[in-house]
Amino acid sequence: MKKSILILTVLLTFQSFAQQDAVYSQYMYNQFVINPAYAGSRNAMSAVLMHRTRWMGMDGAPTTSTFSFHSNRNNKGLAWGANFAADRLGPQAYVQFALAGAYHARLRKGKLSFALRAGIFNSSLNRNKLDFRDTGDFLAVGTRHTAIAPSIDFGVFYYTRKFYVGLSLNHLGNQTFDYSDIPTAEYHLRSFNTLGAGYAFEISEKLTLKPSFLVKQSDGFDANMDLNLSALFYKRIWFGISLRNKTSVNFLLDVNITDYMRVGYAYDLFINNLNSASSGAHEIFIGFDFNPKKTKTTSTRYL
Repeated sequence: MKKSILILTVLLTFQSFAQQDAVYSQYMYNQFVINPAYAGSRNAMSAVLMHRTRWMGMDGAPTTSTFSFHSNRNNKGLAWGANFAADRLGPQAYVQFALAGAYHARLRKGKLSFALRAGIFNSSLNRNKLDFRDTGDFLAVGTRHTAIAPSIDFGVFYYTRKFYVGLSLNHLGNQTFDYSDIPTAEYHLRSFNTLGAGYAFEISEKLTLKPSFLVKQSDGFDANMDLNLSALFYKRIWFGISLRNKTSVNFLLDVNITDYMRVGYAYDLFINNLNSASSGAHEIFIGFDFNPKKTKTTSTRYL
């Protein structure tokens, strides 16, 4: 039954539009994947590797892996970055690669960054992983369909040591995948927008509280909102809890092992109908900051 539901979801997706990009629980610690203007905002070159598994307990459950890297800004305020993402949902898979360039302008009380990101988005359907009642179905012939669409993102990001707010416009142009061998497919790289902000309140030397939010909106879909409250203890360990719409409660643990290495884990507990079919979602990440000048990179906003 669980597998049938998953396959039905995939087939309905291929016959209409799709929302391809994954939603991340630890967005506040890896913002470059959702906003290219984040590139260069850290006081170091930064690399993050993340893996997310959703709908645990269901056959062919979605998995997402991402790797992102961005440079420090140079003396002219320029920075660059790159990211790779691979997402799989049963027989359907996506692979994305993109490069970004950002410019940071110094303001009186912070910095304002503008960025463009361009890349390619590959979509594929492996028909060997589909079960067909009708063996004469045209989709039951062959092995794999693939199509590529260009992707362009634009982002704006304002930040200080304690505060940030960012807006990103992703997959501009609503590009179309050309599945010439599936004549009934109408499949688009759907555009979406994100808006997020957060502020760190330094209660004492031992405790910092940081509320944050992220809203993701795409035409034809309800807005997805994450509300988060995190507590930083001894400037090393974050404990957080998030509410995502009325679908899940997310628990976060992130540890700043050194000033240049951090690891994190998140568990999503479903509070909707998926709770009866899935044991939740898991997300892990590891991040590194490379700073040849050996300047401290620690910030209550970044950890």
